[in-house]
Amino acid sequence: MSTTTTREATTADKERSVTNMHAKVNAMAAILNLDVFIEGEKNSLQQIRSYYRINEWAYKHYHSQDGFMHFRISQNGRFSDKDVYHQPDSISKLVKKGDKVVELGFGQGANLLYLAGQHPDAQFFGVDLSELRRKDIPANVTTFQRDYSDLSQFEDNSIDVMYAIETIVHNTDKDRIYREVFRILKPGGMMVIYDYALSAAYSSFDPVTQKAIALISKGCASPLIESLDELNSCYARCGLTLDERIDYSENTLPDLKRLERKAAKVLTRPWLAKPMFWLLPKQFVSNIIVGYLGHDSCESGTITYQKWLLRKL
Repeated sequence: MSTTTTREATTADKERSVTNMHAKVNAMAAILNLDVFIEGEKNSLQQIRSYYRINEWAYKHYHSQDGFMHFRISQNGRFSDKDVYHQPDSISKLVKKGDKVVELGFGQGANLLYLAGQHPDAQFFGVDLSELRRKDIPANVTTFQRDYSDLSQFEDNSIDVMYAIETIVHNTDKDRIYREVFRILKPGGMMVIYDYALSAAYSSFDPVTQKAIALISKGCASPLIESLDELNSCYARCGLTLDERIDYSENTLPDLKRLERKAAKVLTRPWLAKPMFWLLPKQFVSNIIVGYLGHDSCESGTITYQKWLLRKL
């Protein structure tokens, strides 16, 4: 197993970001009841569907007109739309002629269709709560509209490559998901995950940082984001071997800074934030809060962005 990290933020960067995050949480608390955005159901299937339906416009407007819904991984410290291809391109390197490939949580289908176009001699399957509303679906793509914690449509030891990009964070019962992943992967098959993880246990953070974590988790339609140790233990329990883990937190900062600037246009203007947050759906508002806190939570080292490469031996 190899573990790779990019250049880490300096101690001064981290301390400044913690201070910024605290200041933002306290400023928002002065004009909004933040508990409203934390309490209640966090990740039922109905809530996840509602989150993506309500925020579909925001994803297309602020992330990608082509339907990519994940953060960009920048290699030179500057934001570029082309960086959205980092995740699917890394997965593409694992796909061979004749392979069967499964995406968990295909969203608007951008990654699934991109990879299927690159590998017309492989079969691609997508599983998502929503329907793939596209007219350009190639012959080597099959989709299933259902919860991907149940993959009974696939036989044991039948899949060569699986991947999930920023989606499993939504689910509480990750053991159930990864046992299904283990079941349907062929021996030697690979699972690629790009997702968020706390750098340490939630209980280890100060109360204001815990509030920020809770706001970001709820804003992403997720249960409380889990720590690296918790997720790594989950993979091991489910029989999957960790081949590689790469921390891409530093590489997401240009994208996160871009979103922070957009969110700040609302949240630094109480006279605008109050009526907007009263009129707009809570899940849309929560997404704005995520944009406001995301950069500081990442630069401070509180929430990390990771790639895991898992194998079924």
